[in-house]
Amino acid sequence: MDYIVLDLEWNQPLSYNSSTYKAVGGKLLFEMIQIDAIRLNNALEITDNFNQLIQPTHYVKLHPRIKRITGISQEDLCDAPQFADAAESFRRWCGEDCAILTWGCDDISVLQQNLDFFGCVTPFPRMYDMQRLYGELTGDTKNRAGLKSAMEHFEISPDESLPFHNALNDAYYTALVFQKFPSPEDVLRFPQTPRKLTHELHTPQKEKCEIISIGRTTNPLNNRYSLTPPCPVCGRRYELSAGYVKLTNGSDQALCLCTDHGLFTVTIKVQKGENGRKALVRTCALSEEQNPAYISTKLIQWRNKRDAQQAKEE
Repeated sequence: MDYIVLDLEWNQPLSYNSSTYKAVGGKLLFEMIQIDAIRLNNALEITDNFNQLIQPTHYVKLHPRIKRITGISQEDLCDAPQFADAAESFRRWCGEDCAILTWGCDDISVLQQNLDFFGCVTPFPRMYDMQRLYGELTGDTKNRAGLKSAMEHFEISPDESLPFHNALNDAYYTALVFQKFPSPEDVLRFPQTPRKLTHELHTPQKEKCEIISIGRTTNPLNNRYSLTPPCPVCGRRYELSAGYVKLTNGSDQALCLCTDHGLFTVTIKVQKGENGRKALVRTCALSEEQNPAYISTKLIQWRNKRDAQQAKEE
């Protein structure tokens, strides 16, 4: 039996108020634009790969975030086959005696919604969740670890020529992780069932507010909580892209850039905590505007404002 490690990329509506989204509603929340896979034989040797872009027919204009994350351009999709043909090519490539593996349950859910929407009735091989096997291996079945964390755990170094968020590269890295499992066949204990996708389930958390106790003499703007805040969506920490400026309400605000989710603001306010300690109220909020030109201009304006405030204080 072969193992097929699958990774997908998909587009999303530019707006959930758009006429296109309103026409299809929740029947097509995401439209697939890439299918990539790595084949391993029973000895876990990589023997082949599948790489196919897909021309979207509904969400035809790529969302700026999708372009930024995946590196796929509008031109890349112009001559690609549409979904039904691409899915059938992939199914034939898989063959019969195989198991399809994914990292987490999002891929199978998006794939199934696209299969249903475009009327593809030929069944695919059974799919299994590597992420759940990894959780069992590490003893953390409650939290869903990311692919990068698993690579670090197994001391797999990424190749600079193979960036993440390219479906074929991500499938390749996932295959390398799979090769490291002590008993990789145990993945067959974790069959997947597609989830019903809704807009509400896939609306990312855009704001996160925390109250953090700090020392009496600690500078609230010069500690790790203020200098390396987390993205409100993925939680990954980033250094400030444009430092703090004083707002009219007395709070301090800075700008950060998440490589996956874009621009977010960090707002710091100090209040009295327990036992005479200071309490830092940190709010991280994803920007509503993620256009690259807007971000570039915003960062320049913010730095100029910060520099002007600092010059005035001096």
